[in-house]
Amino acid sequence: MPFFKTHRGVNWQGEIFGTGEAVVLLHGFGASGRWWQAQKDFLQTDYQVVVLDLPGHGQSSWKPLTLTEMADDIRQILKSLGLSQVTLVASSLGGLVALELYRMMPAAIRRMSLVGAIPKFARTDNYPAGLDTDAIRTLSGQFDGNCASILDIFFRSLFTTQERQSDRFRWIKDLRQKESYPQREVLKHFLDILEKADLRDCLSLVVCPLQFITGTEDYICPRRVMDWVAAHKPHARFDFIDGSGHLPFLVKAQEYNRLLADFLYATDIK
Repeated sequence: MPFFKTHRGVNWQGEIFGTGEAVVLLHGFGASGRWWQAQKDFLQTDYQVVVLDLPGHGQSSWKPLTLTEMADDIRQILKSLGLSQVTLVASSLGGLVALELYRMMPAAIRRMSLVGAIPKFARTDNYPAGLDTDAIRTLSGQFDGNCASILDIFFRSLFTTQERQSDRFRWIKDLRQKESYPQREVLKHFLDILEKADLRDCLSLVVCPLQFITGTEDYICPRRVMDWVAAHKPHARFDFIDGSGHLPFLVKAQEYNRLLADFLYATDIK
């Protein structure tokens, strides 16, 4: 597994699979690139798949970078790989990184597919996101206690009751147990980003093909906020996975992969 060291001193762990058009996979809060296993296996027959661990996650080293700094680090990595155009596939907080990267290098982003991701995660009077600011701060404070236990509780909340009873969820729990959890400082830093980041202005700039895939039971990205996004980005594609929570690419991988592939092939201009 290669490491990419940027001028900010972060060692980003990356994996590269397959050949062809480059698809970059960006995970979300508390996760790692390993969570994309089903997508790596699915995509690498037709694409070059680049998987990155965000700072402090997976095997990447830690330094408290801003969204802009993370995007710039990824820009450096893509340049080092000789990739002039890429497709971004991002989950949850990774979607914020993807949007920031688009702002930085729009001509290089061929298309974007976001799952469980919106341009702003904290709810305000004029924006109906699923996360309350006080709830985000409460979760951050809870990480001062038994960090691993609180992360497990939060992780379970991202799935529906039916999903948690599935064989697939047992596989997901086993996957998590095989990797080290992010440190307390990392989790609190990324929660601060989730609370404060507002990329609605960046969303308005996106002109490449754009897809949103959302679980119908996702309390973080409820239907009301997806309706807001659709009203402000009417030409984007919106797909919903019935009965799924925040991470449908994990628990309903086959259905998610079909929707992703349909978007990729429908926008293929090779």
